[in-house]
Amino acid sequence: MKSPLLLLQKAIYERLKASLPCSVYDEVPAGASMPYVTLGEDTARDWSTKLEAGQEITHTLHVWSTYNGMKEAKEIIDKVIQALTSAPLQVEGFYVVVAMLDMVETLRDPEGYRHGVIRFRFKIQEQ
Repeated sequence: MKSPLLLLQKAIYERLKASLPCSVYDEVPAGASMPYVTLGEDTARDWSTKLEAGQEITHTLHVWSTYNGMKEAKEIIDKVIQALTSAPLQVEGFYVVVAMLDMVETLRDPEGYRHGVIRFRFKIQEQ
């Protein structure tokens, strides 16, 4: 069984980069201006059958904004959800069986930022 984590992250990054009005980062460079989206944490567990290898993966994304109020963060959250659920992701060597929104949370960060947390659940089979 191969791990789809890095290839899934790449597919998510490319889709968001092409779809969002803000930057998308794996690691935020010094001096980056908000708003932006960061790639976050993953979990993976075996989802194989007797005939096919597969994994169920959660991938978390973070939306960061300095806008007064939650409007900007929620607009970006909406665009992220649309980008990742409107058409299947192409993950090299794998087939994305299911891509679904798992949860969304909006927070007021203690440093004054607006922070959105979006988690997606993917069921992926190895080709």
